[in-house]
Amino acid sequence: MWIRLIILVGLGENEMKKAEFEKKAKEESQRVMDLLKRQNQMLGQSLVNLDHFLFLNKNISKLHFDDIRKILVEKLPFILSIRYFTLFLYDSNKRMLNLACHNHPHLDTDMSISLEKYGAMRDALLQRRYILETDFTRSKYFKGKKNPLFRNDFFVCVPLMIENEIIGIINLNDSEKGTFSMEDLDFVLTVIEFISLSISNALLHEKTETLSVTDGLTQLNNHRQMQIILKSEFIRSKRYNSPLSMVMMDVDHFKKINDTYGHQIGDEILVALAAAITRACRSNDSAARYGGEEFVLILPETAIADANRIAERIRKEFSRHEFLENGERFKVTISCGVAELERENMTGPADLVQVADKALYQAKQSGRNRTVDGTWSEYAGN
Repeated sequence: MWIRLIILVGLGENEMKKAEFEKKAKEESQRVMDLLKRQNQMLGQSLVNLDHFLFLNKNISKLHFDDIRKILVEKLPFILSIRYFTLFLYDSNKRMLNLACHNHPHLDTDMSISLEKYGAMRDALLQRRYILETDFTRSKYFKGKKNPLFRNDFFVCVPLMIENEIIGIINLNDSEKGTFSMEDLDFVLTVIEFISLSISNALLHEKTETLSVTDGLTQLNNHRQMQIILKSEFIRSKRYNSPLSMVMMDVDHFKKINDTYGHQIGDEILVALAAAITRACRSNDSAARYGGEEFVLILPETAIADANRIAERIRKEFSRHEFLENGERFKVTISCGVAELERENMTGPADLVQVADKALYQAKQSGRNRTVDGTWSEYAGN
C-alpha cells in the first residue's frame, strides 16, 4: 500500500511539473507571438510611412511654391497623422515669421509675427533644433491659456533647414491617438527635411523667374519684359480696335543729383518714383524701368487724354516728395512724354515708343517738370 501511495505521489508530482511546464511554454509562446505582432505592426507602420513619403515626394516635387502649399494643406495632416499644422517662412533680415500655409480653421492667412514673440519657435530657429513638448501646459513656453482647438497637450516645433540656412519652421499639434512618440518624430523629421528641400528649390526658382523679368532696384518690370508686354498689348489693341497709350518718364537733372548727393540717394529717388508709379497703376496697366532714370507706363484701353491725366497725377505727387541728405531737404521733379497708338501710321511697338520718347524730349527742352503729348505727324512723321 505504501509503495502504491509513493507511486501515486510520484505520478502527481510529474503531472504538476508537466502542467507547470505547459503553462510556461504557453506563456513563452504568447510572448513570442506578442513580439512578432509588435514587429509586424512596426513593419506595417514603416511601410505605411514609406508609402506616404513616396506620395509626398511625387506631389510636391514641383517648381512653384503655391503648388506645394496647396498639397501640404490637403495632405500633410494625413501623412504625419496630426490634426493641425502651421508653416512659417523666416525673414532673417527683419527677424519675422510669415505664415505661408496652415489648416487651422480661424487663423489669419496674412499673419506675420516677430521672432521674439513666440519662445518655442524662437528657440527652435536660433538653436537650430526641434522642440517636442509632450505636455505643453507644463512647459516653459506655456503662457497660462490653452487653445480650445487642441484636444492633446503635445506640441512639436521643427525648423526648416537647408544645410546651415534656415528657411522657416513647422508647428504640429494634435493627433487621433492623442500622443506623439519618438518614432513619430523620426518620421516627421525625415518628411520635413524633404519639405525643406522642396520649398527651398521652389523659392529659388521663383526668385530666378522674378529676376529675369524684374528690375532689381525698383521691382518694376525690366526693359526686356516691358518689350514683351508692349508687343502683346500693341497686337491686342490693333486686333480689337481699342485704345493704347504709353507714358515715358525721366527724372530731371538726375546726373547732377547723383554728383551732389551720391548714388545711394539717387537709388532712393528711383525707388520712390517707382512706388508713385505703382500707386497710379490700375489692374491692367504695366510699369517698367526702361533704363537708368527713365520709366515707362503702358496703359491699355486708355486714350491719350486719360494717359495725360495719369502722368500728371504721378508728376505732381512725386514733386511733393521730400528727400533728406546730410540735414538738407530737397525735392525732385520728373518730365513725361505721352503717346497713343495711331493705327493708320504705327506699324509696330517701336513706333509708339518713338513718339513717346520724342514727346519726353520736348518736355525736357521746354523747361522740364511737365507732361507733353506727342503725335506721329509731329514727332515721327516728318
